[in-house]
Order: sequence, then structure tokens, then C-alpha cells
Amino acid sequence: MVGKTILSVAAAGLALAGSAIAAPPSDAPVSKPDELLYDYDVETIIPMLQELGLPWEGRTAPGGAKVVLSEAENGIKFVLAPAACVRAVDDGCYGVNMIAIFTGDADQRTVQAFNYKYPYTSAGIDKSGSAFISRYDIADFGTPRGNFARSLDVFLSQAAYFRDTLETATVTVNRAAYPGDMAANNLNLQTIISDEELALRVGIDTNGHEVSLEQTAAFISVLFEASEQVPEKIINDVAN
Repeated sequence: MVGKTILSVAAAGLALAGSAIAAPPSDAPVSKPDELLYDYDVETIIPMLQELGLPWEGRTAPGGAKVVLSEAENGIKFVLAPAACVRAVDDGCYGVNMIAIFTGDADQRTVQAFNYKYPYTSAGIDKSGSAFISRYDIADFGTPRGNFARSLDVFLSQAAYFRDTLETATVTVNRAAYPGDMAANNLNLQTIISDEELALRVGIDTNGHEVSLEQTAAFISVLFEASEQVPEKIINDVAN
């Protein structure tokens, strides 16, 4: 029943998309944003990091694979680890792992709640108690340079939100972790994105991906609620 509900909503979304196709963003993050990348080798990644003004350092991981360490302007340190390398450990890599690690004794409930809420990234805790967040991108049949740069930017924004969430984990109104956990950082963010003027003052684009991530997380809950209330019906029936 959930599947039929989702299919109905998806069909409605396609109909809307056909009548009003959005134009691509004009503020390209890198040069030649439409040029396709066919692998995520370090030789491909490093020039884009340089163009984005991000420092980088090459490292060799256990097993011989090459990875890139970098740090964003917001202080988030991250690793770009090429994956799905078919010709060698560091050549012909069609995937890339974006990983940010936050050392310390992370609150497991907070990490679980964050992971439940945002299914498009993966958050977890390693055996030392440190938290991490990761995202996986693919380029099997080509991905535009601009898309990779934008994907990295969205990941770093989400990583910053994860860091802030970890730092405010001691202030919560719920004892158990679940998708709607009302941690202080979550409450603050909802207030900000609901006020366009305030959001712009703190540097959040209300038409950007960060806000869309929040809306997607909320939309998943709506889909399940719609299916429970009116099985096999489209979401508009529930709204009306």
C-alpha cells in the first residue's frame, strides 16, 4: 500500500514537471559545469577542489588506494575516497565516498535520530565512540562537473548540521532516538527556514538544497501517514 501511494505521488510530480521544467542554476560552482566526468580518480577530483578553493592533501589508505583529505571553509574536515575501481586500486574509479569524522564521545541517540531522519546520508558511530557522516556518489555513465561540486557542497552543509546536532545533543526533550527527535539544533533550524529573511541573514538559501533536504525528510513522514489513513489513495485525497 505504501508502494502504491508513493507511485501515485511520483506520477503527480512528473505531471507537474512536464508543465514547468526548472531551468538549471546559473551560479555554476566550477568552470565547464556541463562537462562530464566518467571517473572519480584523485587526478579528477583534485583540480575541482583547487578550483573550489579547498586545500587538499593526498594520502594512501591501507590496501594501496589513494584518497584525498581536505577542509571546508566552515571547518569541516573530510575525506574523498574513490571507490568501485575496476582497473586498479587507484584508477578507473566510478564511485566516491564523501566522509566526515567527528572525534569524541558521541551521543548514540542523537546519531540514530539523525540517521533515521536523513536517509540520503549515512551517520554512525565507530568502535571508539566517534561519529561520522558519509555520502556516496556515482559516475558510471558520466556526471557533470557542476553536479559533483554541488553534491559536495550539499554534503558539507549536511555535515555541518550533523556537527551542530552533536554539539547540542545534551539539550533534548526526548529520551529515545527517533526521526522526529526535537534536539535544540533541530528546533532552531526549523525556526530559521520558516523565516526567509532570517534564513538569508544566516546564509541559508530557502530555495537551496539544504531546505529541500528538510522538506524531503518531512515528506517521507507524510507519505507514511497518508498510506495509513487512506491506503491506495494519492496524497491529495488525504490533504483534502
